[in-house]
Amino acid sequence: MSFRASQLDLEPILVGLNNAQRLAVTNPSSVVQILAPPGSGKTRTLTSRVAWLLCPPQSLDPRNVIVATFTVKAAREMKERISNLVGNGVEGRLVLGTFHSIARRYLVKYGHLVDIKTGWGIADSGDSLGIIKRIIKRRKSPLDPSQVRSRISHFKARDSSPAANALPPPSTAAVQPTQAKVRDISAEDFVQIFEDYQGALEASNLLDYDDLLLRCLELLRHNPECVSNVQAVLIDEFQDTNLVQFELMKLLAWKHERITIVGDPDQSIYGFRAAEIRNLSRMARAYPQTLVVHLEQNYRSSASILLAALEVIEQDHDRPKKPLTPTHAVGTRPVLRRIPSAFLEASWIVSEIQRVRAMTGGMVELGDIAILVRSANLTRNIETGFVKAGVAYKMVGGLRFYDRVEIKTLLDYLRVVQNPGNNDALARIVNTPTRKVGDTTVKALLDEADERARSMWEIIRAGLGGIWKDVKISKAAEKGLSDFVGIILSTQKQLEEGNQGKSLVDVVEFLMRKIGYEDYLRRSYPEDFDARWSNISELLSQAQEVERLDDDEDMLPDIDGLPQSQVEQCRLQLVLDRFLSNTALANEVKGDDETIKQEQVTISTIHASKGLEWPIVFIPAVYQGSIPHSRAEDTDEERRLLYVAMTRAQALLYMSCPLRNSQKDKTKLSQFLALRSIHPLLHSRGPTLGFSSVQSVGRILGRECPSEVQIQTAVDKSGIASTLDDQFPDKVPSESDSESDGLGEDGVRLKGRRLQSEQASSKANRLLDEGFRPVISREKPAGRMEKPPPGVVVGFKSAGSHMQELKETRLNQEAERARVEKEKQRRGPVIARPPNKGDGLIRGGPAALARSNKRPADQGGLLSYFGQKAPKLAREVFSPAVPTATEVISDKSMRNKNLKEQIEALPQPKFPIRPDHHSGVMLLSSSPARAPSERKRKKEILSSPLPVSSAPFTGHIELARVERRTVVEETATTIAPAGVIHGAANSRNTTIVINSNAVAMAATAAPKRRTLGVRRSIGDGWTNRASAKR
Repeated sequence: MSFRASQLDLEPILVGLNNAQRLAVTNPSSVVQILAPPGSGKTRTLTSRVAWLLCPPQSLDPRNVIVATFTVKAAREMKERISNLVGNGVEGRLVLGTFHSIARRYLVKYGHLVDIKTGWGIADSGDSLGIIKRIIKRRKSPLDPSQVRSRISHFKARDSSPAANALPPPSTAAVQPTQAKVRDISAEDFVQIFEDYQGALEASNLLDYDDLLLRCLELLRHNPECVSNVQAVLIDEFQDTNLVQFELMKLLAWKHERITIVGDPDQSIYGFRAAEIRNLSRMARAYPQTLVVHLEQNYRSSASILLAALEVIEQDHDRPKKPLTPTHAVGTRPVLRRIPSAFLEASWIVSEIQRVRAMTGGMVELGDIAILVRSANLTRNIETGFVKAGVAYKMVGGLRFYDRVEIKTLLDYLRVVQNPGNNDALARIVNTPTRKVGDTTVKALLDEADERARSMWEIIRAGLGGIWKDVKISKAAEKGLSDFVGIILSTQKQLEEGNQGKSLVDVVEFLMRKIGYEDYLRRSYPEDFDARWSNISELLSQAQEVERLDDDEDMLPDIDGLPQSQVEQCRLQLVLDRFLSNTALANEVKGDDETIKQEQVTISTIHASKGLEWPIVFIPAVYQGSIPHSRAEDTDEERRLLYVAMTRAQALLYMSCPLRNSQKDKTKLSQFLALRSIHPLLHSRGPTLGFSSVQSVGRILGRECPSEVQIQTAVDKSGIASTLDDQFPDKVPSESDSESDGLGEDGVRLKGRRLQSEQASSKANRLLDEGFRPVISREKPAGRMEKPPPGVVVGFKSAGSHMQELKETRLNQEAERARVEKEKQRRGPVIARPPNKGDGLIRGGPAALARSNKRPADQGGLLSYFGQKAPKLAREVFSPAVPTATEVISDKSMRNKNLKEQIEALPQPKFPIRPDHHSGVMLLSSSPARAPSERKRKKEILSSPLPVSSAPFTGHIELARVERRTVVEETATTIAPAGVIHGAANSRNTTIVINSNAVAMAATAAPKRRTLGVRRSIGDGWTNRASAKR
């Protein structure tokens, strides 16, 4: 298929891009670094850049454009996007794939130039580990094979030789990160193991994953003309590249030096795989003409989630400041929940999932929720909790499709057919199904092959010819080996007849008939044979798909004057090579049946979640030793790991820390979350999730919000114990009040006393929660949403009728408010425990409402403003075991917390703009103007214009913060985190800027009398004060 650049239209490529993305896509600079934070649209930007290079006037030939990705999934997604954006089959002409798959293409075509034997195969992780195990066992070494394999990989990823970089004595040199992987091995021993490992690979004609890159690097260093046709190189996730991949990038682009990379140093989390975060600065030094473009807008997370994540990542003071602007509303603050134990933590997660689903009226489904853990061993309690509660879930990073026993066995047969010298694959299948060849015989054959530096296949063929030498083989085993050799040779003959109309599927089915594979699976796995045979059918479908692909898609263009491989392979051999390479390089987890999408909660490690997103994310076990991990050598990378986990969330983010881990040891909150500056940005309990919060979640997710009636119905059907997060304590019952919560030296120490009565506190909290709701108060148990009494309209109500009702009711409330204030004065002040030294704040129920700066005697309370009686306050200080609607600020730093909460406002119901003199909301100053007369004030209340709204103000409103808005549109208000620099703002579209300096100044200022702000029609308190002044 020919390609003509003139067929491409540039305009559709640029549609929907913001200014920074357009600059990154269309800039003519030859070397471009696109720094893209989470959710900034980096894949779309890189895809558009590829398309722009193919369009006039650039008009690059797609066969000369290399696009390297980090995962197979990312390569597949980019190919689909380019197909949708450009079309004409261009995506199939590009050299697009992971670094390893691109390297394989060049080695297949030009490997003979660096003496790579024809018919070589790829050693997967199982092959590599098997070779190392045999070497360690033969040397009688106590080393862990996995650690040895990791250390070998680290040396290769740095293009380093163990012999040239041997361990010095511990007393004379420090242990380097690469060398620290196996601390109890001498340099000489490791060098010998490394050489034995490489020798075993060479004897089996195999290249491991790292060798693919190293041998390609060797090829391009000695034969740069192999890539003389390359016009552009584009790389995704550049922060995850290692030194070898960086060198490959330079060699691939040596002719034209046209390079575009996309990356984010804040998301560099693969240091254990030798990823080099410094590659970004190395690139800038290697190419001084580099243009750096920052993508500043985040399209994924709410502003409150983004602000908390930035507070974590900016703890790294060596990190350069980078702008990042949310495009969504503030949303609900993230949650940092303390739970007594790891077991209760799992139960709380299950409970909160059920509560959130109910309170959102079914808008959130199980598939919208992810549990992200630092280590896979943290999932046991969570999985147990899900099973008990009947919550469907799936594990990401679990058993890969190609590692399932029925799939791997069949693939091993095909790998031996392709390359009989693959000792490990041959050893795994030589007695499957049973052929009377026992483990002792297999071990003897492998040892003989290692000693003679020959393949196991050659030893078997020679033995069957009458030359067994030192290997003792029984007659039954010899017959079994003879049958096995016959199966492999007959299948190879089928491949050679591929030009006679046979397909790869025909060859695989022939092989299965020869070994009786269906009967073998039926006998071995009678309980789930159907599922396993279904997997075999899926594998055959993949083989058929590979064969349907255009042969040119996997081929590189010919280079004039460069010698090509003289070895001729038949068509089916080439197809089999491609199929086996795809399966070896694939790192994706396939479900049992991907055509059937089931609603399941995702459980994943943080590393495996990179590049993904979910509406709701839970991050359990955020304590020291988990994150940062106890064995982590790079604390900065652990911080970036938490940042990546937090930025996977779109609307709701939960983090939890058990006071005791699964081993019942006491824990200490993660140092990344223990700083004083981050706690004002977090809730200590799950959000209330009133109607306004649910609306905010719907706007962030772009989903239709259910009505209040639908939400009420969902809650009634759910059977949840409470509509609040009040079912689990946040403190171990046996702990004394004086014991620290373990927040760290810089953390906020949250203390409190026990409840005398859980029912009394729950009731008080319910009253407090409804104090901000202009609806009829209901004396119901805490946390239960009851059906409304007859005559009360639930659901939609016009704003006009709603506000008129409030105004008429307000006049009748004045006398009641005065009576309540007198009654409160008669009772005297609330008795509360004096704060101990170091106390940050005292949590409690209604008793915690005692004020350190008393309001004027005639000024009404906030609840009385809405026509409700103030809750009867208990004389005892309440326990922190039940969530409270507000907190007592007992020192200057905690007062600052309340101030910051007001600055970082939650989304409030939106009202249209109207002139200032008709403003329905105003903030009172400390010196109010003379109040109008009573008669004039009543007239003003009844005659003031009513705001127009699409829905009544009926949601639960958080008591934390107040948001000021000057423009009300359907689009979300953008709030910039601290340190973000903006251009000039439109006077009618004010952007709220959270300035950390302003917060710091407020923290050091003396406490002042404050009010939450009231409507202009509330004035008795100020009227009396003004009258007193007169």
